[in-house]
Order: sequence, then C-alpha cells, then structure tokens
Amino acid sequence: MYRTLFISLFILLPIVSKAQMSIKRTRFNGFIDTYHAVNNYQDFLSSRTRFRGEFKIGNSKSYLFTSFNLTHNNLLKDETGIKLLEAFYSYKAKNINLKIGRQIIIWGVADGLRITDKVSPMDYTEFLARDYDDIRLAVDAFKFRYTKDNMKLDFVFIPIFESFNLPINKDNPWSIINPKLLNKYEVVDNKPKFKLDNSELGIRLSYNLPGIDFSLSSLYTWNKIPIIRASKVQDKMMIIKDYKRMFFIGGDISKPIGEFVIRGEGAINFKKAFLTKTNNILRKKSLEYLLGIDWYASNEWVFMCQYSNQTILDYNKSMVCDKNMSLLTLNITKKIFNSTTKLSDFTYYDINNNSSFSRFSIDYSLSDQLHFIAGYDCFIGDKGKFGLYKDNSEYWLKAKYTF
Repeated sequence: MYRTLFISLFILLPIVSKAQMSIKRTRFNGFIDTYHAVNNYQDFLSSRTRFRGEFKIGNSKSYLFTSFNLTHNNLLKDETGIKLLEAFYSYKAKNINLKIGRQIIIWGVADGLRITDKVSPMDYTEFLARDYDDIRLAVDAFKFRYTKDNMKLDFVFIPIFESFNLPINKDNPWSIINPKLLNKYEVVDNKPKFKLDNSELGIRLSYNLPGIDFSLSSLYTWNKIPIIRASKVQDKMMIIKDYKRMFFIGGDISKPIGEFVIRGEGAINFKKAFLTKTNNILRKKSLEYLLGIDWYASNEWVFMCQYSNQTILDYNKSMVCDKNMSLLTLNITKKIFNSTTKLSDFTYYDINNNSSFSRFSIDYSLSDQLHFIAGYDCFIGDKGKFGLYKDNSEYWLKAKYTF
C-alpha cells in the first residue's frame, strides 16, 4: 500500500502541475524475450517468456518514465503476471537533477560485485543465472543531484525498505533452503516498518577529471541480504529473515592507461550483521575492497579481471563465515564474423570454498533488433554459495527482439 501511495503522489503529481507544462515527446519501446534452461538430467531449471515495456513522456527538462515486465513463467507460477520495474519523475535545470519515484540506483565501478553498490538490492529468484542487469531491483527514492564542472554530488533518501529477493519456495530449483526441510515451514520476515526512523540516507561525491574518475560515498542503510535463521518448532520449520541497521563509508577510482583501465573500490562497513553457529547475530566492522583491470585488446578482445576481499574486524570464532573471504572474477569477450557474433565467459571463483560459477554464451545478432543466444552455466564445488547449486549446471537458449 505504501508503495502505491508513494508512486501515486510523486509520479502522478507532476502530470497535473505546471512543472510538466509543454510535452514535446512520447516514446514507447522495450523488448520481447524467451529463455529456457535444462540441467544435465534434462530437468527444466527455467522456462519463461517476457514482454518488457518502457514508456517515457516529457521533454529534455522534465519527463515521466515507467517500465514493467509482463511475464509467463512455466516453472514458477508466482512469477507469472505483470510487475512494475521503474516509475519516476525527473526534472533537470542548469545544475540540478531531481528524480522522484521507483528507480534503479547504481554506485561504484565493480563488474558483477557489490562493494559500494548497495542502494538497489537484487532479485536472486534464479541466483546469477540471468543477465546481471535483469536482477537489479528498483527502490522508491528521492534522488537529488547537483553538478558543477566535473563534479557531481548526489543525495539519496529512501523511505520504503526494499530487500534482496531470496528464493525459499520449495518448487524453485534455486531455493536457498534444503527442500527436505520445506515440507512444513513458516516464514517470518522481519522487514523494517514504514516509518521515518527506518529510512535510508546516502550521499555520493564524484569527479570526472581528465585521465581519472573517482568518487566518495556513504550510506546509512540496512543489510539488504537478510540474515536467515532456521529453527524447528514442533513439526514445523520456522524460517526467520532478519535485517539490522548498518552504515558504510567508501569510494571508487577508475583510470584508463592506453588499452587498459585500472579500477579500485573499497568500503568500511559499520555494524554489519553476521550469523553465528549458535543461530545468533553478531554485528561487526568489516573492510571490503576490490581491484580490477580491464584490457580492451585489438581484434575486439576484452579481458576483465577482478579480485575482491572482505575482512571482518574483531572476528569471533563463533561466526559461520570466515574472517577473510576472497573472490576472483574473470570476464572474457570476443566478437567475430564482422561483430555479428559475441563469445563471452564470466566466471566467479570463491577462493575460500574452492567453488565457482561460470556462464559461457554465444550471442548471434541477426539484426540490431533480433538476437539468438545459447549458453552453458557451470557450477563447481561442494561448499559456499556456488556449491549450493552444484546440481544446477544448465544448458540454455534465449531469443530477444528489441523494438
């Protein structure tokens, strides 16, 4: 209800106000795609068809934008239907830009990892077995930007809490809970209530200078990936999702050097929540950082490598996770046949648990609008978040038409 009121108030208001005044352009575009995946045992892990619509009305200074998905999911019936993605009003003046409404906010320079990019949560209904841009969730927010020369200063206010979507449905092959425990269960989702004290506040200062880009950021937020605790009450499992206040200060930097781009990102998290072996929650400081290098080589080769680490300060041995957790990523792309076909592979490697997830794909563009894509997702390992899906390696096909 609160989201409906929020969108109605701050999206429909400009329509009837003088701020919108002369409308010069109306645009409707989007795409249709269909995606189907089977594992090594020929079981379907995904089967869905989607219509994406994007509508924009206004002029260069003031416009309304909304996007939605109309989806038919053969495997997950709860995912079938229409879903609002974004719906915001944008106003631009000489040095300011105001966005009010449901919007996706992206911070940082990491590729497929989250160090300072903690404003918009993620939809893990199918874990990472979707395009990374498709799993971002919008937040209901006020975003104010002030620009001057090479500087941008962003203020973000989020009155309505939005968490990661973690699958616990027993019918979902990507469920994070052991299906054997899901015969009888009840979910208790302790989401922060809608009140002013539970709002989120963020600020980001960015500079785009000749030869280097960098930013500083801070966010007063919640752990948007809930701490999940399971306990048995009589013959029923209680699955409790908890959220705790946290605060971070961080920054990022990006510098091109010839064919290379060097990237870095770091953050100090205060009062971040961690689960213990006794099913309790401890709140600790943690330091996260990322180092990356991109090589835009000749003949349309691209190599992107990243190393990220999280270190928990004042570590307690009762905690479920390790004191130091490291992750490597490698992204390789190559265009062939006059750039009509793109080969790519994106791999995550969990150093602590010796497990990995790799997505290989072949994208053939029959035209600018029509693409046919095939791929294979490979999970290796027995532990960690990738080991959880060791039986979910899958072959998949996708077709996409953009209009």
